[in-house]
Amino acid sequence: MSKMNEYEEDLFELKYLEEISVLFNELKEIDNFNGLNLLNDNYCEFYEFMKENVYIYELTIDSDDSELEEENNI
Repeated sequence: MSKMNEYEEDLFELKYLEEISVLFNELKEIDNFNGLNLLNDNYCEFYEFMKENVYIYELTIDSDDSELEEENNI
């Protein structure tokens, strides 16, 4: 598994940090309700785990697709 480059890490953080925090808080509520004590108070370990195990794929437009778009716009 390849590591994220700096750009991908920044993109991941900007896009998902708040959502991961909300998800962690929901999991923490479930954990507290059931008295399991599985999660720490801090979600940084959870965030790092997700960051290390996520792939970011950037979609690119092939030259054939761009030619088709140009023909349709004429």
